[in-house]
Amino acid sequence: MWPSESDLEPLDSIIDRMNPISGFPYPMKSAINPGFPRNVGDPWIGAYTKNGFWFKLAWGGEEEWKEVANEMWYRNEFLIDSATFNLYEKAGSLKFLVAKNIRGEVLGLALLSKSDLSNFSMIGPIFVQEDFRHVGIGSILMKEIMKENTAIAFNSISYLLPKIEEKFKLAPKSMRTFGRVRVTNSSGFPNLKEEKAGVGLLLAYEITDDQWDKISEFGESCTNEKRNWRPFSDEKNQLVAAFDKDSGDCIGISVLREIENEDGRIPDLLVAPLYAKSLIIAEILLRKTFKKHYNPEDDYDFDVDHFAIYRRSVNFFVFSSSESFMIPLLKKISGSDGKVEKDRLTFQTCSNFQLPAINHELIFSLSDPNIHLC
Repeated sequence: MWPSESDLEPLDSIIDRMNPISGFPYPMKSAINPGFPRNVGDPWIGAYTKNGFWFKLAWGGEEEWKEVANEMWYRNEFLIDSATFNLYEKAGSLKFLVAKNIRGEVLGLALLSKSDLSNFSMIGPIFVQEDFRHVGIGSILMKEIMKENTAIAFNSISYLLPKIEEKFKLAPKSMRTFGRVRVTNSSGFPNLKEEKAGVGLLLAYEITDDQWDKISEFGESCTNEKRNWRPFSDEKNQLVAAFDKDSGDCIGISVLREIENEDGRIPDLLVAPLYAKSLIIAEILLRKTFKKHYNPEDDYDFDVDHFAIYRRSVNFFVFSSSESFMIPLLKKISGSDGKVEKDRLTFQTCSNFQLPAINHELIFSLSDPNIHLC
């Protein structure tokens, strides 16, 4: 005879004792936890969040990046797009760790980059989809990606610094605080100085092999970091270099990138980096950099130039110590019709090794903080 409903254990009590138990990770097979079937898998191929949600870690590539690039830009305003991955690959070797659910959808990612010319690695960006935050996925990604190198640096949002230092032993470094400054609808382009006596400006396609070496030397004098600058000279990136006409030495570098995502908006512009020997050199570099986006004679009511500099946003990453001379320059670019906005959130570089000394007086805008120190 079939049991009646009153003879059965209540459904709620069955759910309460089922794995995963809410608030507790589901136990994985390990050296101290034997007895699980062999096909459970390695703990770092399959992993569980604090609330028992299963996910797996895997090495990703361009396809995984493209899957979440627009979300990273939209949710967190990362200045990246689907093409950024290719730029990062050209700049150095990459390790790209992703967290996926059972359907193979990307829940989060962590990128570790190492220049072939340096002995340390940068972590960034780290991103977790909004619906899966605060359950430990980001921490697991961070811990796992850090195993790829002993010398690690990471540009952290300031309010996370205590957590970064406590959990990952990455100490914040003094004089390494910076923030993003955005100039919108700038009207001050005509006011920028166009030239300086004794200084020549060249676009990437005009630069010789010897001059590329001079650019590398100048970049290293600013950051104490060896870097390959050639990848910053393609259809998505515009590099302008300033040279002393007498000595032939490089005395300034500017790189302009377009951040083009899939929401139909006009792409943001990012100047990263802007290094210069003086304020006037920085100014003429910016004028040369923005020139292709300033063509009012071809801008008509019936044929609007939506990509004009005065209809767009330009972003800079500026050290706190450099604001005294950089902000006035940005206000000059902004002009009477534009606006200069400084983000409320700041960032600070953390590391588990002694960072190289940098020359703050030469760094007007940092390079991409995801793959470079400054």
